[in-house]
Amino acid sequence: MERGRADYQPFSVVVIEDQAFVRKTIVQLLGQLGFGRTGEAEEGEAGLAECRRVNPDIIVCDIDMRPVNGLDFLTRLRASTEIRNPRTPVIFLTKHTESEIVKQALALGVNAFVVKPPTLPALRERIDRYLFPS
Repeated sequence: MERGRADYQPFSVVVIEDQAFVRKTIVQLLGQLGFGRTGEAEEGEAGLAECRRVNPDIIVCDIDMRPVNGLDFLTRLRASTEIRNPRTPVIFLTKHTESEIVKQALALGVNAFVVKPPTLPALRERIDRYLFPS
């Protein structure tokens, strides 16, 4: 799909991030793309509840959160029988580049990474890969 022409309106997204300012910034960036519905949560447990409520097409999630971090969220999401699509693509927000964390996230089934702070082009590129595969 040609950049700038993608229609994000039919899609929903959940943003899970413990820093309120960062979460609001990401929600604003996704709003600029034109997502129809955006859910928010401040940590992994609340993120699972929001995923049950919203049934997102894609999830943007921080790794470092408490009490339920991104890796634990992803483990629980993939094993869930309560969430309509436990294989929903997950994009991790991270400042981690350590290979052990990356390897662990990949083994758990993460789909992509975006380095914090996220930019609109970086988010769009990762999101488009899953919503508009070529």
